[in-house]
Amino acid sequence: MSGINLVAYQDEITAHIVAAFPNYEIIEDEVFDDESIARLQSKTKPFIVLRWSGITRNINNASLVGVRADEYISDFDIIATAPMPKIARRLLNYFMDALIGHTLSNGYQLTPTTGQAIFPLTENGAAPKLYLGVGTLEFRFSNPNPTS
Repeated sequence: MSGINLVAYQDEITAHIVAAFPNYEIIEDEVFDDESIARLQSKTKPFIVLRWSGITRNINNASLVGVRADEYISDFDIIATAPMPKIARRLLNYFMDALIGHTLSNGYQLTPTTGQAIFPLTENGAAPKLYLGVGTLEFRFSNPNPTS
């Protein structure tokens, strides 16, 4: 990696998750609309959605040589999607437990940032068809070549 390459870190994390959890479908940046919810049934096999965020400059680790040498922070949501709330909670806990502390190629670790929450996913006020367990992990990185 050269320069500030957020996508390379996202790809590295995705590759790790796919390899570590081969029995689960991993989807990136899925958007659930009424049509996709209607296709899902109560017997839907649990799956994971990864939702990526952008970058934020870490002002606590600013460099004297300029902003390109600063430390940056990004995060992503792990969304455990399941037909029952307890299954969503268990699946989210399983993934969070396995990923907290995972070390990236730059030496930083995945760290939880916000509490976990479970949300029902409904279609036009009907009974929930799916439940989403959402947890967030952050990772830090800096430009390996601050002149680029």
